[in-house]
Amino acid sequence: MKKNVLLVIALLGTLSTYAQVSFGVKAGFSSAKVKFDVDNAPAGFDPNEGMSRLPAWHAGLIADIQLADNFYLQPGLMASAKGVKSKFEETIEGTKVSMESKISLMYLEVPVNFLYKHELGSGKIFGGFGPYVAYGIGGKVKTKATGGGNSASEDYKVKFDGKKDADLPANDEDLHLKGLDAGGNFIVGYELKSGLLLSVNYSLGLVNTDPNDNSSSKNNYFGISLGYLLKKK
Repeated sequence: MKKNVLLVIALLGTLSTYAQVSFGVKAGFSSAKVKFDVDNAPAGFDPNEGMSRLPAWHAGLIADIQLADNFYLQPGLMASAKGVKSKFEETIEGTKVSMESKISLMYLEVPVNFLYKHELGSGKIFGGFGPYVAYGIGGKVKTKATGGGNSASEDYKVKFDGKKDADLPANDEDLHLKGLDAGGNFIVGYELKSGLLLSVNYSLGLVNTDPNDNSSSKNNYFGISLGYLLKKK
């Protein structure tokens, strides 16, 4: 991943010499979720039951490279939070028990969007799509159980080492995932002549981040971003 980041930086430096390039910053709110799947699951079993979206964030640097009159390439280097929340309730021996968990994941992400921009009002409306590649750099799992007037909570680490459950010691309770995440990104927005921009995007993970053979987990999120492009003179 480090080599890929250095390659992107070097490429942008080269392109800025020959093309119309603007650099800027971008940050915003994300509504993240993870889609789970299990092979040969029992009838009626839904691995996504009780799962809900996790409020998250993203922030980083972008470049805006003009390829033709209305066509642009917009790569970026982002810190992107992803994950999912869950809540389950069950009655055990007459006592209602509630279990809540939150999986928070942090990725270093490189999106590369192909955009079409069109003059509208005092700025430009734009839309496009492109791939992204990301690598996990940290995370944690928070759990809380409540029942019978009592509560208990525990925290676990997320390790992006790709280890399978079968290869771990019995007392290991951390969440192990593959480091690589990749997929597609769809984006629409509006850019003012001053360089200020507002965009909405959907990121769809296509790579299974679960290292185990019979299950899968794929990231996705909706994002709302505010950015600023420093226009090249």
